[in-house]
Amino acid sequence: MYKIFPLLFFCLLNIALQAQQTTPVYEKYGKVDTADLEMKDCDFEPGAKAEILFDKGDIEYDHITIHRRIKIFNQQGVDYANVRVPYYSSEINGAELKGETFNLEDGKIVITPLGIKSAYIEKINRFVSFLVFALPNVKPGSIIEYQFTNTSNFNWNFQSDLPTRYSEVHGSLPIILNFRFIPHVNQPFVKDIGGPYDGGQDKVLTNIHSLPNEPFMDSRSEALDHMQFTGVITILNTWQKIEYFLMKYTDLGEQLNKTISGEDTIIKHAKSLGSADMKIAYIFNIVKNNMKWNNITSILTIDGTSRAWDKKIGNSAEINLILYHLLKRSGIDAYPMFVGDKNGEKINPFYPNPNLLISTVVYIPIDTTDTNNPKYYVLDATNKYGLFNKPPKNELNRFSAVVDERNSNLRPTFIEDRIPSQQSIYINAEIEPNAKMEGTAEISSTGYNRIENIARYKTAGEQKFTDTLRNNDNDLKITSLKLQNMDADSLPLVQDVNFSLNLSASDSAYIYFNPNLFVTPHNNPFLSENRYSDIDFGYKNNVKITGIFEVPDGYKIYSVPKNTILITPDTSIIFRRIVNQQDNQITVRYNITYKKTMYFKKDYPPFYQFFKKMYEMLNEQIVLKKS
Repeated sequence: MYKIFPLLFFCLLNIALQAQQTTPVYEKYGKVDTADLEMKDCDFEPGAKAEILFDKGDIEYDHITIHRRIKIFNQQGVDYANVRVPYYSSEINGAELKGETFNLEDGKIVITPLGIKSAYIEKINRFVSFLVFALPNVKPGSIIEYQFTNTSNFNWNFQSDLPTRYSEVHGSLPIILNFRFIPHVNQPFVKDIGGPYDGGQDKVLTNIHSLPNEPFMDSRSEALDHMQFTGVITILNTWQKIEYFLMKYTDLGEQLNKTISGEDTIIKHAKSLGSADMKIAYIFNIVKNNMKWNNITSILTIDGTSRAWDKKIGNSAEINLILYHLLKRSGIDAYPMFVGDKNGEKINPFYPNPNLLISTVVYIPIDTTDTNNPKYYVLDATNKYGLFNKPPKNELNRFSAVVDERNSNLRPTFIEDRIPSQQSIYINAEIEPNAKMEGTAEISSTGYNRIENIARYKTAGEQKFTDTLRNNDNDLKITSLKLQNMDADSLPLVQDVNFSLNLSASDSAYIYFNPNLFVTPHNNPFLSENRYSDIDFGYKNNVKITGIFEVPDGYKIYSVPKNTILITPDTSIIFRRIVNQQDNQITVRYNITYKKTMYFKKDYPPFYQFFKKMYEMLNEQIVLKKS
């Protein structure tokens, strides 16, 4: 009997040793395990294109050193060898960057170092640039490793779009800096040292699943498992100090009043127009139609507004500061506004952070007497399809910072659009005995629906636009399409459609068809039962669909969907369906009203059930039977 205990002891010891061997760990730079090179898949998230083996950040006073190692599984994962690191331009030091690629060739580890000369700096403005580099000799099976020191952002993401085996953030900060460390994680730390106000921090997570891109995702950055650092280690810890710095130590103040060639003619014509809206619309269209955006977002200029205007190309600051200048000189009460990144960390009015200000737009207060419902315009002339009286969609439901020159301050302002956009679809069709539908549709769109349809038409072309309109259904043919009011910003966009549709039939005895045509999105976007991020529709929306269908001779109406109403528990979304039949005519009406734009992930279960049921109702068919 006593012999059992040594045997049991060694079994338990063996299990413990195996557990230790499989526990993810951080490894020093350049030390790569052959087993990782031989690994074919992520063990806790099979099918991943790559896996972050470890990601470690060491924070000290005014910088963070990041050491990252990634295993590449397939050709798609090779793209992770191309890296862009944001920096303050004056603080980039290429000598702080090192990297290498590991490959297993004939059983031996072959190392290809990163050539420092292959890295380059992509300048955004005087203060912000990207350090760009590509690891060499990367292919499926490779491991890439790199290390760099950064001064731009101390927030730490444990999670990413790749599964992560080990992620650690280590902080050694003087307590006098008044930092606060706030974890936002969905699993327990395997190492947890340091309270919210402690300068010494050591937090570790392991086996972290990737965060998928979800439909209508709010800020992706804030949905990730991450460690938030509040407080600023520089003197720029108030909005007033940030504004002072930008005005005194950059050329922002100079650019606000910089003249551009030919501006007197533009301003003279603007002043001759009857209303403020007419002046704003005229100048907005002049700038957005004459300037090409170089796809660089910035709060500061590179070449300056005058030179950008002459070249007809510029970054977001140059284009929108030109817009601001012309509006101001035309008598419009306009202000520059700094906005954040739609997918990044949101601007917090209570914790000023200059690193979160990434682009420039223009703010125009229209009526601020009602503090609960102020009226204002937010204009972005980099968007060729935007409307002057609709804020850019990417800036809705988040704070931005208005440059208030009169008070020498940056004023946090919440941007939203209270006026619902409209999408109305009117279908008139006749069904033939050979199970074919012929008809017309008129689709009217206002607000963001108008903007999105015009952008899709002009960027994708008519054929791809038509394919989207018919949901790539080969049985649905659009024989003609005409768009009206594309250049009349104050009018709805109208699409006149002639179409034919081959219907489902059963031995010529039954004809089936779905009256729900030309609706966007055609399919339920919320198919997953789980949700990892908040939902942001951006804007309120009202959708109305009316269809009138003529039943062919020799057939009778056999089955139609029932009249119904479906409402979310918070009553913020209402779906109505009304079906009438008279003689050989069927009329179907759908109304969908969205009263809210934001939904928290914790409220997703009833939201998911609502959309599942609504799309089942939208796809219910009408059945005709041969008489």
